[in-house]
Amino acid sequence: MVAFDLRKQGRSYREIQKEIGISRSTLCDWFKKEEWSKHIRSSNQNKNKLKSKDRIIKLNESRAVMLSKKYKEVESEAEKEFLVFKTDPLFMAGLMIYAGEGDKKSKNISRVSNSDFYIHNIFIKFSEKYLYISRENIKMALILYPDLNALECLQKWSEKTKVPVLNFHKTQIINGKEKAKKLQYGVGISIISSTVVVKKKILKWLDLVCLENS
Repeated sequence: MVAFDLRKQGRSYREIQKEIGISRSTLCDWFKKEEWSKHIRSSNQNKNKLKSKDRIIKLNESRAVMLSKKYKEVESEAEKEFLVFKTDPLFMAGLMIYAGEGDKKSKNISRVSNSDFYIHNIFIKFSEKYLYISRENIKMALILYPDLNALECLQKWSEKTKVPVLNFHKTQIINGKEKAKKLQYGVGISIISSTVVVKKKILKWLDLVCLENS
C-alpha cells in the first residue's frame, strides 16, 4: 500500500496527505498501533524541534542585525543633532540632569529621580523639545515615607509638573532611617518607558559631551 511505503520512508502524515490525499486522521488510525510508525513519529518530532530551533536562531540573528543597523542610524542622527543642539542651555541642562539623576543601566527605560519639581520640569521640557515626547506621554512615580499623605503628594506633583494624575504609577512607600520628615512631597521619578531609541540618543549625547570636554 502506497501510504505504508511512504510512512516507512519517514514521511510525516502531512506529507503523505499532500501526496496521496488521505486525511491525517485516517492515517493516524492506520498507524497508531504500529511500533515502527511510532519510532518514525518520534524521529520526525526531533527533526522538527531542530528545524524550529534553527529557525528561531536565524530569526534572532536577523533581528540582531536589524537592531544593530537601527542603533547605528540612531547614533548617527544623535551626532548630527548634537552639533545643532549643544549651544542651547535647555539641551545641556537636560543632559546634565540625566548625567546626575538619570538611570543609565536599564535598556529600555529613561528615568530621572529627584525630590525637586523644577528638576523634573527641566527634564520634561528637554524631552519635549529634543526627544519629541509629549508631556501626556511622560509617566511618573512617587517614593514616599509613611508619614506623608499619598493623595496630597500625588496632587502636588501633578500640579507642579503638569503631568496628568492618570500618568502616575502606583506610589511606593518606604521606611526611612530618619524619624524627622525631611522630604515634604517625597521623591518623584519621571519615566519614558519602552523606548530604546530615546535611551540610545541620551547616552550618545552624554558621550559626546564628555568627548568635547576631555
